[in-house]
Amino acid sequence: MAAPVVVSTPPQAAPPVQAPTIEPAPAHGVDALPAIEVPQPLQSAACLAHTQAAQARAPVAVHRWVDAAGITHYSDQAPPANAQGHRVIAVSGAPAIDVQASGYDVNLPDQLQQRAVADALGVQRVMHDTLGVPIPSGMRLQIVFVRSEAAYAQQIGDPSLAKSSGTYSTVDRTIRVRMQDQDEVNFAVLRHEITHALVHESIGNLPVSLNEGLAEYFGRYRSGGMGGQVDVGGQRTAMIGAAPGGDGSEALVDLLAREGSGFYTEALAAGERERRYLRAYSLVALLMRDREGRAALQGVLAAQAGTPCVPVAAERLLDAAYPGGLRRLAAEWSAFMRNPPDDIRAY
Repeated sequence: MAAPVVVSTPPQAAPPVQAPTIEPAPAHGVDALPAIEVPQPLQSAACLAHTQAAQARAPVAVHRWVDAAGITHYSDQAPPANAQGHRVIAVSGAPAIDVQASGYDVNLPDQLQQRAVADALGVQRVMHDTLGVPIPSGMRLQIVFVRSEAAYAQQIGDPSLAKSSGTYSTVDRTIRVRMQDQDEVNFAVLRHEITHALVHESIGNLPVSLNEGLAEYFGRYRSGGMGGQVDVGGQRTAMIGAAPGGDGSEALVDLLAREGSGFYTEALAAGERERRYLRAYSLVALLMRDREGRAALQGVLAAQAGTPCVPVAAERLLDAAYPGGLRRLAAEWSAFMRNPPDDIRAY
């Protein structure tokens, strides 16, 4: 199997089991492309997240330089001898996450590196402060922006995914984003993949519905000033259309029980994947709404961190931790989707 990745990609026919399976577009109020995820092998980086010893890290020099094709690069490695415009833009003690961004075949704006760092550290901070997600000590995350489909397909090693919008590899801890015309689309995809990276490295193989729900929720995170915010009410019409019928119990159990390709498949009708994504996002948005919900979600994450290789039984844990159990959670989740709040949450 190719290197395990978390990918954002456009709608295509679902591939067979054990191959990448397609997810729908993250709903961030912009025309983002859909997403895809490859099942993680047992000994993935996520599984081994808690075996990595924390080590003190030396100061890092960040080099900015321009290659012969005019592409600007940022790296902790000194550039080749023929590089132009080389300068060291920062020398300091590395943060908990060392984020480096570069363009493969596209010249990046100077501020992109800073914004990518701000988004990564902002998502990390909120996940730590609100959900107790451990900070992955010494994590180095590479972000590569690619413009052309051919170059992107070559980068991810699978031409069939040439139209995808982003990937995260747990092998080399690299996010690859295929540049779109809208900057906000690129950053929504980037935040989605950053969340996957943090979950894989800090928590382990979280059940896919919560994994994707978290990625969708924090994909909406926007840094600003000393904090950031999440626009919960974006795409209200789509959320209402994806709301489950009845009391929501059957739909919630089905969502939580889906694993691997079972979450991404679209075997019955067009729009199934998008509906699952909206439902997964809405579940996390509901749980993040108040202290009771956050405590229940935090309990699932803590349990998963204790056994990072095997996804926990999220439905059992939520039934025990959420006041009123899974039945009340299903009813509130269904009501939440039928009348989504016009809510902007500040962190």
